Amino acid sequence: MGHFNLLYLPTDPPVARSLASEVSRPSEELEVVTTVISTPSNTIRTTAESALGRTPAPNEPQTRLKVQLQSSDEDLENVWTALYWYFQYTSDAVVGIPKGKPVPERCVELILESDVPSAPSEFGAQLERLGLVDIQTKGEKSVHLVFANVFWQLSPELFLLNLNAHRYLPAKPLRYTLSNGVIRHPKRSLPPPQQLPFYTRHCISDKVNSVFKLRPVDMSDLDLIHKWMNNPRVSEFWGEQGPIEHQKKFLETCLASKHSFTAIGSWNDLDADGNLTTWRDACFFDIYWVKEDHLARYANDIQDWDRGVHLLVGEDWARGRSTAWLDSIVHFMFLSDPRTQSVYLEPRVDNELFIRLLTRYGFYKVKDFAFPHKQAALMKLDRDYWKGCH
Repeated sequence: MGHFNLLYLPTDPPVARSLASEVSRPSEELEVVTTVISTPSNTIRTTAESALGRTPAPNEPQTRLKVQLQSSDEDLENVWTALYWYFQYTSDAVVGIPKGKPVPERCVELILESDVPSAPSEFGAQLERLGLVDIQTKGEKSVHLVFANVFWQLSPELFLLNLNAHRYLPAKPLRYTLSNGVIRHPKRSLPPPQQLPFYTRHCISDKVNSVFKLRPVDMSDLDLIHKWMNNPRVSEFWGEQGPIEHQKKFLETCLASKHSFTAIGSWNDLDADGNLTTWRDACFFDIYWVKEDHLARYANDIQDWDRGVHLLVGEDWARGRSTAWLDSIVHFMFLSDPRTQSVYLEPRVDNELFIRLLTRYGFYKVKDFAFPHKQAALMKLDRDYWKGCH
């Protein structure tokens, strides 16, 4: 398990909570991590008890997470923050799985503690109605399970009511319209307002300890787009190099689109003390609804809410962060509308490095096909296969 001084909640701007953990091993079979998360108004104390050297059965938790309820309006935020600490800042080391046997889903048993005897069951029922917990009965006992992929699909706004979350929900009520007079599709929500970040997440790995954010593109980004499109590594696959007037037309076309919107991905690395340093723009994303896109003419069984994305990494220093930004953009697309069941990418067929990255992440190749401008590999990731953020 990793140890950090600060926990960054996914808000704009990122909200830091001080974090202190103590690890003990009362036996060879059990590891206990007691964590104190300090907020401006209170302290959250959570205890994770994890079995060591044991392979859990499918849907069986390896860890029990204890959270003390305070019988206040902050309980929702406290429980969500404790789970966020667990799923974001720790990892389950499941070992000893025989070759070819099922790998258990990552889940945790949530134990709610309170001085009021009825509070845990009542609050657990509230969490079940919000979709966070799965209540199972074992004998005479009710067990509250939280699965990682369920946690990452739920909007933080349901729980962080006062922390300026990104308003992923509610989903827009279903109404249909026509594009170009012939393509029938659901009426889409407006894209995020320009210049306002719409996604943030603290990404942690052996290579990355940084907060990633997404913000919409506008014409003030023209010089940046011009620079990136004229990078030979980018122009090889995008073919949008040329004078700044060319990128101006490209950007105007992107901003005028009715079925897509463009975004900049930026990194803010943490220093040795866990504090944010400065934002640096690094990536470009074109996020679109497949139903209205020309890709729909080449793919079978496109659903109303399927999404796709074109992307590039403009800065060479950010190239080693591919898994982190891929994790984040997929998370955003699944989080922003619960009806999105699949995500598509269509890289050029000879972009073998990127295709291998997508395959390792969970995408699978549907087919190779010919666009008018390139030979492409149709890559697809289904929601029910997505395991949540790494």
